[in-house]
Amino acid sequence: MTLFISTFSYGQDELKLYKNIYRTSDSLKLTGNIKDIDSTIFKTAINLDKQHPSKFFETSGELLAKAKFNEASFIYYLGLMRFRYYNSVNPDYQPSGDGALLGSLKYVMGEPVNMYLKTDIDNFISITKMTIEYYGKNDFTFYTKQKDIEKFNSQTKSYVELVTELETNKTKYTEQWDTERKTMEKNIDELILQNKTTEKNNSKNKKKKGK
Repeated sequence: MTLFISTFSYGQDELKLYKNIYRTSDSLKLTGNIKDIDSTIFKTAINLDKQHPSKFFETSGELLAKAKFNEASFIYYLGLMRFRYYNSVNPDYQPSGDGALLGSLKYVMGEPVNMYLKTDIDNFISITKMTIEYYGKNDFTFYTKQKDIEKFNSQTKSYVELVTELETNKTKYTEQWDTERKTMEKNIDELILQNKTTEKNNSKNKKKKGK
């Protein structure tokens, strides 16, 4: 977990990441490029398909740190599908092992990814569809779909349902997420101010002790 968390450290750096998510999204929407994605990400996915599914989350974290949010989102959701399939068919699966790891990775990476996707519902739908399509067309060579084709195919079910839900209720979710964003931005600004005040006070205390 240290590896993933260190990709973008918490506290002040985490808050800066969150601010950058909203700033980048607004800029991309303004220029009409919100759905743009680097096509080389599919080569990255093919390479990740040869490795343990936790590698998807490591890569997603690296992409987030580089402000490649669409690419990070695609890899994150593909990683969820791959890891869930792996856990469902792996005979050595243990809830305290890969089960707990998936839960932790989802907790760490899911918040920034979903923060970004919720800034534009059409892009959210686009990324999800892209992930579903890639998943269906490409085997997980690290643990092939031939182990259990039914369980492999079943991983996309909830995401297909998600797309249908979002497409059916665009206005509802757009309004809900806009409200959530306003609250989140207010909280972020307050926390940044608190951190600056704390740093300033700590600096004063160090100078006093030095005297």
